[in-house]
Amino acid sequence: MDQISEKRLQRLLESSGHNSHTHLYHLGDKEWFWDSEREALLVYRSIGKRKIVLGDPIGSPAACQRVIEQFIEHCKENKQIPVFYQVKSTFLPIYKQLGMQYTKIGEEAQINVSDFHLNGKQWLKLRNRINKFERSGYSFQVMFPPYTDSFLHLLQTISKEWLGDRKEKSFSVGSFAPEYVSRFPVAVLVGPDGSYEAFATVAGDHPPNLSTHRADPVNRQITVDLMRYTKACPPGTMDVLFVSLFKWAKEHHYSLCSLGMSPLANACDLLIIKLLYKYGNRLYNFKGLYEYKNKFAPNWEEVYLVYPPSQATLTVAALAKIIHTPLNKQHAAGKLFSKRFINRNSFSRKRTVSSDQKR
Repeated sequence: MDQISEKRLQRLLESSGHNSHTHLYHLGDKEWFWDSEREALLVYRSIGKRKIVLGDPIGSPAACQRVIEQFIEHCKENKQIPVFYQVKSTFLPIYKQLGMQYTKIGEEAQINVSDFHLNGKQWLKLRNRINKFERSGYSFQVMFPPYTDSFLHLLQTISKEWLGDRKEKSFSVGSFAPEYVSRFPVAVLVGPDGSYEAFATVAGDHPPNLSTHRADPVNRQITVDLMRYTKACPPGTMDVLFVSLFKWAKEHHYSLCSLGMSPLANACDLLIIKLLYKYGNRLYNFKGLYEYKNKFAPNWEEVYLVYPPSQATLTVAALAKIIHTPLNKQHAAGKLFSKRFINRNSFSRKRTVSSDQKR
């Protein structure tokens, strides 16, 4: 990413705040679309004639409405099909007004860390598990960038062991690359012998000096991104890591921690359910994913898929392909491949890509 684009994004995040997808803007697998005033941004990936947007745009409400309208208009003028994946309810009236359809495809797990506790009978099992780990000599730490090459190598070793023969997914989930991981704090669980057993990258609204300053108590959100662990770690390792992270976030005055979406959670559209099971069941253990996140008693926020009429079947198939397609070899090696920016400074019938916006 060039410095101009990086600074523009950073200013927008400082004014509008992060959401549960903004960290994925840095993966290098998406194109960016700014509104005509450079006040709102959405990201997408193209597959065939479809341009699939990830999440809601960021910006003021008025600017977000503008970028949605302009993106849909841009797609229509270029005979492309706009799709919006994992959006929240905020902008559904706008999508409907613009002739789009929407359906619920799952729910996002959000932990209210400001009120998080382990008191009461329902948390007895987790309390006992944490106590057992502590007695065995396990400890929790949050590390902050910049990182040494040796630390990143240790994390990459854990990541490769966790992946095994599988390939990294992309688009709506993070993947390991040193440059990407180096952007975020990393929560680690350290074993009795001092070795790292598990880690999770922590994206979100962090204060400028992460290692010395506490976050301001003004609705700051964090999102658990990459979650990796060794084969040798004992059962319950990730439970201990997550609970320790919630407690850390509470101590540092964060408000919410997103654990990401659980596909099909309480979804009621039978067609979409059938399609997602057909095209996406090999990607996710839908039921198991929901049950695991639900053990932490989250608030569940509805998540939607927005698409043009009569486009559901091919849209879900395209989504499954995008999510399951590994990032290219350059990114797997830790290099961000080039992305294009559409020049929105002059919103007109003829659109160009300006040289200073290419990356």
